[in-house]
Amino acid sequence: MAAPGLPVSTLIRTKENAEVKKPSRDQYRLAKELEEARKAGTVPAEQDEEGHDINPHIPHYIAAAPWYIGTQGPTLKHQRQPDQKVYAPITDWYKKGVQTTAAATKYRKGACENCGAMTHKKKDCLERPRKIGAKYSGVY
Repeated sequence: MAAPGLPVSTLIRTKENAEVKKPSRDQYRLAKELEEARKAGTVPAEQDEEGHDINPHIPHYIAAAPWYIGTQGPTLKHQRQPDQKVYAPITDWYKKGVQTTAAATKYRKGACENCGAMTHKKKDCLERPRKIGAKYSGVY
């Protein structure tokens, strides 16, 4: 049986955890008494890595971090919401649909001979046929 809360890679690297022993009856009883004392309020609550108190009434399956997080000690960091990304406010204005990169000003090889777009060829062009196409005029 592996140690709870430790990643497998950590268990493989440390040979001292090769044999994880089950707690004895006395150790289990002391842990239960400590848990009950924390719930009663006679013993101070357990604190996580950041100094926040861990509510003793939180069930074990919520308080225990998954093995792949690899925490060292008690924490509820895996339950907290991560920091939100800061987006631009809705009142900020920008030109919608305008490319921010530089637009081509000359005809490029492999582009449509009619309109100059790189996305299709002359036979697939949906614009009206030009008298002088982009290939020859250099403008589009």
